[in-house]
Amino acid sequence: MPEFVLFPRGRVLLPAQRLRLRVHDVRLSARLAGTDEFCAVFSSGGPNLSPVGVLARITARSDAPHHRLDIEVIGGDRLRIPAGARPEDVTVVAEELPETLGAGDVERLRAELQRGVQRFAAAAIESGQPASISSTLNADPTIASYQAATLLPISHPERQELMEIETTTLRLEQELRIVAGETGILRHLLGLGRMGS
Repeated sequence: MPEFVLFPRGRVLLPAQRLRLRVHDVRLSARLAGTDEFCAVFSSGGPNLSPVGVLARITARSDAPHHRLDIEVIGGDRLRIPAGARPEDVTVVAEELPETLGAGDVERLRAELQRGVQRFAAAAIESGQPASISSTLNADPTIASYQAATLLPISHPERQELMEIETTTLRLEQELRIVAGETGILRHLLGLGRMGS
């Protein structure tokens, strides 16, 4: 199995997600200067790492003040993190975690999630919140499932849970439940606001 530089983070990087990062740890900056990819793993600050990380590919880099590093990355394949890995480890030996579609109709689920995201965006605008989410999901159901996880107003532990779901079908089904719940909350708050006006 391949060995990767380990980058524990308090935020989740998902497959196909693009991010700009400033690496503040000088030693980690030096290690990343010599590689084009690393293992990004969510860490909540405790002694353990999440069981699933992402192979992050560096698409651009530049020096930052005080020997730090600015990088642009894109999330690649999911990686299975060994049970004994710790946040203080320098590297990690990890294997690719294959993505399977599952038994559901992923095209239908993607289309339903697309409509759900659009309803949520409309409710957010109506409630006066900034329309910060895109209403267009990727045509590929698996990529769309990860894209939705970055768009929905959920915590990083919840995003990590979505990434760990074994199949695209199950992930899309869970995201449909989340977006329906979040939209329902906004609609309820809108109703309360109208009653009080």
